Amino acid sequence: MATPLETALEILEEIKKINLQEDDRIPYSDMFLKDMMSIMSRDAMQIREVLEMLRESKYIFIIKVVTPDPHKDSRNQDMGVDAYIYADSKIVNDLKVFAEKKLEKAYEATYYKRKSPFQITRELFPKIKEHNNTVLGRYVNVAVMLEEYQRVLTANPNDYEENRKRNNLSSLLENSGTPTVIARDIPEFEIGPSSGGSAKYGTKRAVDKIEADDALINPKNPWSRLTSKFSAEFLIRIHLRKYEFDTVRKLVQTGKISEYEDLKFVRDTLQEMEGRTHLDPLLSNFMTEMVDLRRLTQKKMNLLKGITNSGSIGSL
Repeated sequence: MATPLETALEILEEIKKINLQEDDRIPYSDMFLKDMMSIMSRDAMQIREVLEMLRESKYIFIIKVVTPDPHKDSRNQDMGVDAYIYADSKIVNDLKVFAEKKLEKAYEATYYKRKSPFQITRELFPKIKEHNNTVLGRYVNVAVMLEEYQRVLTANPNDYEENRKRNNLSSLLENSGTPTVIARDIPEFEIGPSSGGSAKYGTKRAVDKIEADDALINPKNPWSRLTSKFSAEFLIRIHLRKYEFDTVRKLVQTGKISEYEDLKFVRDTLQEMEGRTHLDPLLSNFMTEMVDLRRLTQKKMNLLKGITNSGSIGSL
């Protein structure tokens, strides 16, 4: 199971990714929690606790878009529905435009007349309870709060500076009993070309592990530094979710991803992604990259197991 820090960073990355989509750009808790529970193997309360830490550390904003139903008994306590917004000025500005367009459409579909977003929120926000748990009500809440968050980010930019957010999250994790170093935002990995290592990958000698050049296992190397804090699986998953297939390919080619289980994780994840293009249309743009990377990882796995095109290496 991922560490609390890995869980927090992965959830944060997923929120940011959704906020940057072309459509369905606002993750709501009624669906988002279920997805994260499945991916992270944690229950809803644990995911909510992580989200609250991300809010307190100022990485995200949380908007209550559906208020809880007070008539449900305590065993089936209704938490309402929240929306999650990555705390970045450009993302907030873009989402405000997106939400206002959705608001105009929802209003027209409900009242069969058109009004501007400003007119709609001025009319409906004072009586928002009447529109609780409706599409119109959700977008009224989102549009109003995004305008407020625009002001917050403009008035207090230092509060949302990256180092401060990182330190806030680290402190919250430590206070919750998780020993951790200062959490660093995952950088773009500095991948250099393989230094003369191509010949060794073509050899037909049985090996237990594909060897890497000394430079690749230097403790100062960014990948080595990151894997000392995070699992390789976690870092790989982040890259694949950001469609950074070329980065993963370079990590495989240079031997930075070289353990059999890590290569298998890359291959299996790519197979799943290739079958999900109908759910994520953007993946269709990377089909060639995914197939090439999957074949590359399979080739590396075969080398680790001593398999070549000529059959078992042991028989040569």
